[in-house]
Amino acid sequence: MVSAKQIYDYINSIAPFDTQMDFDNAGLLIGDFNCKSQKVLISLDADMAVINEATAIGANIVITHHPIIFHPLKSVLCDTAVYAAVKNGITVISAHTNLDIAPKGVNDSLAEAAGVKADEYLNDECTLIGHFDREYSSSELAEKLKTSLNINGLRFTPVNDHIHTAAVSCGAGGGSIYLAAQYHTDAFITGEIKHHEMIFANEHHISVFDLGHYNSEKIIVDRLADMLNHQFNDTSFVKSKVFSDKTMYL
Repeated sequence: MVSAKQIYDYINSIAPFDTQMDFDNAGLLIGDFNCKSQKVLISLDADMAVINEATAIGANIVITHHPIIFHPLKSVLCDTAVYAAVKNGITVISAHTNLDIAPKGVNDSLAEAAGVKADEYLNDECTLIGHFDREYSSSELAEKLKTSLNINGLRFTPVNDHIHTAAVSCGAGGGSIYLAAQYHTDAFITGEIKHHEMIFANEHHISVFDLGHYNSEKIIVDRLADMLNHQFNDTSFVKSKVFSDKTMYL
């Protein structure tokens, strides 16, 4: 049976919490370092369904990527995940931007799935600059991303059909398109990008691959579960079965 402190210390060893970005709120966010559990639930987010799932399976500890508490709270109402976690004695640890930039973390995992070999890490911007082993057209790379990430769809701009290099920035990484241009990459792979950033990319002949925030980061849940199960063989770390971003594709 593992304690929250043991889990925190292990995550801190692979993705130090003090490397999180200034705006972030990663760490032990609800509960007690002394909390112990035979089963630990891992999810990208902790909504009410995830907290109820943890309660149902007897998981006293939940690990999330996105912080269950991000902005200062002005109230904690009974229909919220924070209230449910406290009421049910569930400890929540969130590893966010510290895990994004860690070796084998979210951005590394996304780049690996995309087939991007890292040449340079720009961790202050959560961006990886790299190359492919072969040339791709925009449509070929889009199909590769759908398959390797097991996603139902993505949006992309076919403005460059000679893709050798790419910038990768998971989650809401659209602002890193300016770094992609600075490094003269052929493609930009991210989870969210704004309209004006997309226009900038088009003007610089950079093909953008917008996976959706959830799709660009869900890969870390399996990887984190594998690492924790290997580290603590007397505890079961399980992936949430109920959480998704609820996106439908027609």
